[in-house]
Amino acid sequence: MNGAPLPDNHGAPVRIVAPGIAGARSVKWLEKITVQATESDNFYQYHDYKVLPPEATNKEEANKYWYKTPALQDMPINSVIGSPQTGDTVKTDTYGKIEVSGYALPRGAGGPVVRVEVSIDEGKSWGNAEILGNPSKWSWALWKAHVAVQKGKNRRILSRTTDRSGNVQRDDSQWNLRGVAYNGYGEVRDVEVV
Repeated sequence: MNGAPLPDNHGAPVRIVAPGIAGARSVKWLEKITVQATESDNFYQYHDYKVLPPEATNKEEANKYWYKTPALQDMPINSVIGSPQTGDTVKTDTYGKIEVSGYALPRGAGGPVVRVEVSIDEGKSWGNAEILGNPSKWSWALWKAHVAVQKGKNRRILSRTTDRSGNVQRDDSQWNLRGVAYNGYGEVRDVEVV
């Protein structure tokens, strides 16, 4: 790892990372490997990282779906605004713009990320961000945009992304009891622009 032997806390002596697959599926420590045609009956395999249907609104209702709902495999398409952050005060440049930056990831094997957009008007209009570097099919993409934002308080900024397979981030995520795989628009609120 980074030119050094893999340490124990990262799964030494070897760890397999499956690109595009949720990290919950890349287990660090194994006692054995079993090849089988059905999902593992391990407690955590059945009770973790599943997008339960909207009908599962409490623990009792969830019990009806744990064994019927497949485990999350692919990561959902997503973007996140890293800067500014909610509650920040930012100063415009000489052109009346601020820099907004973050990261985006494609859905499963749908990559690479091909577009990131930013909105300052509640999603009525979108401007393209610059994707930094040359992200691979499986990698996160760093991005930045310079946007003109009217000075004042309580500004809200949104981001959304698109990957090569045409997956587009939605404005809201499919609701589920545990909030697993949330991928609504990236968002920062209450930004003060001076």
